[in-house]
Amino acid sequence: MGKTATVFKDIGKVCKDLLGKDYDVGKTKVEVKMKTSNGVTFKPEATKTGDTPAGKLTAEYNFMPWLKGECVLGTSGSLDLTVEAVDAITKGLTLTAECAKAAAGKPALLASANCIAEYKSALFSCKTSYDYYKNDLLACVSAPLAGVDMGVDCSYCVTKGKIAKYAASAQFVQPDFVAGGKYEDKGGKATLSCSYYHKVSSDMQLGVAVAKPLSKPDVGIEFGCAYKLDKDTSVKAKVDSDGVMCTSYKQKISPLTTMCLAAQVDTVNLSDNKHKFGLTLNITP
Repeated sequence: MGKTATVFKDIGKVCKDLLGKDYDVGKTKVEVKMKTSNGVTFKPEATKTGDTPAGKLTAEYNFMPWLKGECVLGTSGSLDLTVEAVDAITKGLTLTAECAKAAAGKPALLASANCIAEYKSALFSCKTSYDYYKNDLLACVSAPLAGVDMGVDCSYCVTKGKIAKYAASAQFVQPDFVAGGKYEDKGGKATLSCSYYHKVSSDMQLGVAVAKPLSKPDVGIEFGCAYKLDKDTSVKAKVDSDGVMCTSYKQKISPLTTMCLAAQVDTVNLSDNKHKFGLTLNITP
């Protein structure tokens, strides 16, 4: 299948990833990904936040070329199941069924049961889902128009009979930069945001994001950059309008292992000891 239209959630993603990924602070995390001889992929993950350890185990298996199943079991007793069928009915259509076990003490067996249908083509991309337990109906559509990727998204609460949230976004993509904007309303609280990503060179990227809640006079600003030291090592840094500065150092230390160190410093209140650090280790045998 050829190039498809940008899906709604990916509009503005390149700047969002630059300013959001690899800054996992306040925790130490180890992930291991392995694949057995019969095709089952296991990914155990252990996380320690403060003095609290937690973990989860993810198992994936392709029952057929077009049918994949996933199970996620957490140490807290959580259990999530997902079944995904790709191009089963027609080319470009993905059908997904997912559910999550209710927490201990809850009367219902499941906390959520979601059915999702997503279609992608060169002309447009659309997605709809319905959660039986939450009674939420979500829908979004996006399409390229005159060189601009545009999309709308909304969530309708069947129980209350009203729209819970809606959003519209657009981005203009060029080889060296991406400029985007978004309007979002959640429960009557509207936010207008815009972002700009610039690829200075093959080694350096810059990004800035501005968010303005329409009900408040405040304006939030984030500015960050990423630099590739060599083919195995990269560094990132960002600072926001609250004076919080974040940095990360990511290195592939072996063909199987990637390490990421992250730090967050509150430059306005240096003496408050609210600084955070994080370590993520990914092992793929």
